[in-house]
Amino acid sequence: MLSRIPIRIRLSVGHAIWMALIFVAIGIGVSKVVEDSVMQSLDATLLTSAKTLRDAQHSQQQRLSMIHDPLYWESLVDEFLGGRRYVRAYAQLIDPSGKIRARTSNIRVNLAVSTAALERAKMGQETYETYRMASGGSLRQLTLPVMRHGQFTGDLIQVAASMSASLNNISNARMMVLITLGLGFVVSLVFGYLLTSWSLKPVTRITREVAALGFTDNFDRRLKLPSAEDELRLLVRTFNEMLGRIEDAFGRLRRFAGDVSHELRTPIAVLRGEAELALRRERSPEDYKNSMRTIVHEAEQMSAIVENLLLLARAQGEAIQISLEEVGLERFVEELKQSVAKNFEEKQVTLAVDTSECQDKTAQMASGYVTLALKNILLNACKHSSPGQTVEFKVHDKVNEWHFEIRDYGEGIAKEALPYIFDLFYRADTARNRSTGGVGIGLSLAKALVSLHNGRIEVTSEAKQGATFTVILPRKVETPEKKPQHRPMAQRIRSWKRCGWFRRRLPS
Repeated sequence: MLSRIPIRIRLSVGHAIWMALIFVAIGIGVSKVVEDSVMQSLDATLLTSAKTLRDAQHSQQQRLSMIHDPLYWESLVDEFLGGRRYVRAYAQLIDPSGKIRARTSNIRVNLAVSTAALERAKMGQETYETYRMASGGSLRQLTLPVMRHGQFTGDLIQVAASMSASLNNISNARMMVLITLGLGFVVSLVFGYLLTSWSLKPVTRITREVAALGFTDNFDRRLKLPSAEDELRLLVRTFNEMLGRIEDAFGRLRRFAGDVSHELRTPIAVLRGEAELALRRERSPEDYKNSMRTIVHEAEQMSAIVENLLLLARAQGEAIQISLEEVGLERFVEELKQSVAKNFEEKQVTLAVDTSECQDKTAQMASGYVTLALKNILLNACKHSSPGQTVEFKVHDKVNEWHFEIRDYGEGIAKEALPYIFDLFYRADTARNRSTGGVGIGLSLAKALVSLHNGRIEVTSEAKQGATFTVILPRKVETPEKKPQHRPMAQRIRSWKRCGWFRRRLPS
């Protein structure tokens, strides 16, 4: 439900609700403070009046002449209430027998002496109580014991006042808080919407810039980075990096199409030329045989290119299900050496194999694919070595990995070419002719086959100083689950036709 609401509305309402909760908490706190302040002020007034009456009661002169005068009591109460004329106060003096000895003339209620107040009076403590009057109002009453030499004399001074004015003040304060809360909620809602709209302006700008890119394959443009170091800047930077990767992928795709065309065009041209030359006039059987040999050679080269491309596509798409087996390293290395011995002999390059650093003599791998990957790297090292040089092939194990290190001392790889050597059909300029053999698929295929074993290939090289390729395979390979293959529709229909239920429902 919330996902259907626009993000601006969600952020605005969320901001307003959060601010409203804060306002409510502040309002409750303010109301409580105001209520406590009003009640403390009223209690302090009552206590001051009661203590004044008690002090006056202790004066012998006032006791004889004026202590029983109601007008005197009322004047004392009015005097110590100060300018608080809105407080309607009452006072009375009660002797130990419970008789009212004096009271103010304006008293209209009976000031009761509760049991709790009497018990606290015996301990010399005053008691504040609130009573509900019959007229509907509330009365705040203070009962103060009269003490002499630290002992309770039995006399009680009671001072009370109506709480109507105090309650009105508290009610007005609460009303102001409620009005402030309402206005604050509306203001926070509007402000939150404006703040959200202003904050989302960069998103709108980014959206327009992305829409302006169009649906072409021209990805050389980049979005402008926001000034602030925030999540939007990180988003734009990530999007620009994605555009860079897409641009690189399109560039690789263009190069792939051009390289495939280039690599297949030459053998096709040779095939066509040989066939046209053979058909131009009558030739001897030997000439026809030579033409057929050339055609077969070029066809084999085209077939090798296509097969390697298919194997590379399957390996990169993880469509190959590898079966692991225990392989003896010495035998594995010897067979690998024999498979490339002819190429090394023709190039007059020595292959030096060293397995002395291996502690474990068996490894778990798909030997066919690993052999093909290492063979491609060895042939590449042989191709880029000069006659008389040596290619070193070392195998050693670590805690959880196997390292197959192949080092040559040939022409090396330029630093700027290192990031691209595993790209399909990529070849350095010094080896860009067909006379050296290879079409630029070997290293790409080697990397894909090593990746099937969750391994990697590391390369270190400098121009004119040779290169070192290190194939690193984990000791324990976790084979990926084979991806489900969707059968073509025609094949599925043929299988359905074999089903009797489906055959019975086919139209005749």
